[in-house]
Amino acid sequence: MKIQYILFICFFSLYGCGNDWLDLSPNTSVDSDKAITALSDVEFAANGLYDTMQSSNYYGDQMTYYGDLTADDMRSYKTTSTGASYYQFKYHKENATNSFWSVYYSIAKNVAIALESMDKLDIQAGKEFITPSGRKTTEDKYYNENRGQILAIRALALFDMTRLYGYPYQKDQGASLGVPIVKSVVDKESKPVRNTVKECYDAILEDLNESLQLINEERYDGKLNKWAVLNLISRIYLYMGENEKALAAAEEGLAGAKQYGFALATHEEYPLMWAKPFNNEFLFEIVNLTTDSPGKNSIGYHYRKFNMIATTSFFKNYLAKSEDIRKSVVSTDSSSKPYCDKFPEQEGKSFEDCNVVVFRMSELYLNAAEAAVKLENQEKAALYFLPIYARTNIEWDGRDITLADVLEQRRIEFWGEGHRFFDLLRNNLRVERTDYLESVATDARSFDWDFYRIVLPIPRKETNLNGNITQNPGYGD
Repeated sequence: MKIQYILFICFFSLYGCGNDWLDLSPNTSVDSDKAITALSDVEFAANGLYDTMQSSNYYGDQMTYYGDLTADDMRSYKTTSTGASYYQFKYHKENATNSFWSVYYSIAKNVAIALESMDKLDIQAGKEFITPSGRKTTEDKYYNENRGQILAIRALALFDMTRLYGYPYQKDQGASLGVPIVKSVVDKESKPVRNTVKECYDAILEDLNESLQLINEERYDGKLNKWAVLNLISRIYLYMGENEKALAAAEEGLAGAKQYGFALATHEEYPLMWAKPFNNEFLFEIVNLTTDSPGKNSIGYHYRKFNMIATTSFFKNYLAKSEDIRKSVVSTDSSSKPYCDKFPEQEGKSFEDCNVVVFRMSELYLNAAEAAVKLENQEKAALYFLPIYARTNIEWDGRDITLADVLEQRRIEFWGEGHRFFDLLRNNLRVERTDYLESVATDARSFDWDFYRIVLPIPRKETNLNGNITQNPGYGD
């Protein structure tokens, strides 16, 4: 099966020569009916997309640390550290990174190829089917599960691109520019314009709502499931300020996930769960193998090598003398360089090969709590907030729960997982950096959602797989 998977990736690569508008070899101008010719191929299509998510340009490294390094709880150790340009907000239209841009349009292109090919398959409802891994199911169920996963991956990638390259939705209700939406196999001469942030969110939710009707409820290690999709939906509605919908999605996700054995880690389990893949708290994690992980370009390697460390304010204010069980994920191997240890050695794998967690049960709880607070529903706020607050090992004093309380717990809970920058800005709160390198410009030490550098500049140039630099036409700054 590994050989078949590699061949599928190679297929997409071989059909990708040319100078299309993305300049991202392989391009989107392909005869899509050659991509998937048998039902078993759809799983290899999904696997190829998971492989792209594993990239160091995406969740394998940069997407994971970006949201912390641009905020107030993590900083570069020195100006030459990995990610220091993000930390210092030094990108502009002439030197803009193409890392995120490239990986998204690689996903968008491959999803378009896969879906157009899948539409041509003859699927027999109820007919027994044995998957490539030997699991017994039916043709329609197998088809739907994989289609649901493929749609969810595209939605997640577009969501990430929109929050990187567009202003927070609630700043102007999505009126500002996001990124071009690609949902079909386009001609290589096409030059689509940027869509608005609202149009991007509408497209994301369209994919996710279709995915919900198709995707598997059961747990398959390293695969998205319905409860992870509901986690993402609840997060998106929080970003949009649609709090009733955010609460409903989070509650549905929690109720369903619990039926399939997902649960918050206990106090005893929490310090150990990061070294234990596929435990009950992790709704979805990206699998790294020793043979295909980002290696020294991985998030585990860059944290362990002190490229990004906790700010003094974060460590001293929340964890230095605390009984909080989350203290266990801040390594103090070096007292001057406390780093995030959520990416340790796992079952014989080096920290360089550690799986990367994308969704977990704790976010469903905190999404529900935040939405409930904003809806002034203290009963539900307490129901979902207190199980997370219990990790502090401090008894709650019984007062009403505030948004500040919830965001403080999100701050501690998701440190090192890329949430902090987005959590502050989507709530129109200031990023106050009190512990910073002197190379950080004055305007990047304290800012809110009006700071223009919170939006990554669209890259003017792209590099294809042959190493050729070609102009990227048609995009604004």
